[in-house]
Amino acid sequence: MVIQDIMNSCSNEKVAEAAVASIGGAFARRVRETATRRGLRPGALAASAVLRFRSNARAPEFAALERAVAGDDLPLLRGLAFIVEPALGEGEQTGV
Repeated sequence: MVIQDIMNSCSNEKVAEAAVASIGGAFARRVRETATRRGLRPGALAASAVLRFRSNARAPEFAALERAVAGDDLPLLRGLAFIVEPALGEGEQTGV
């Protein structure tokens, strides 16, 4: 159910932007910086990552997402971060 909630709610740009802001910290800063470099709003970047995950992820990726959110106090936010994190390095070489 949590996975479906992530897919349904965080594929909306405004919801995704609010969720990124709720996560805060270094993650939110990296989302903002990456979005700015790509000419996007942070919510658009996060929502597009969710849509891409929903369309392209296979069973192993969904299983990894299930494991990532299992037992977390804030599973929706944890799941969003899990999905968006790989998109923050796409198309650029990072030393992180």
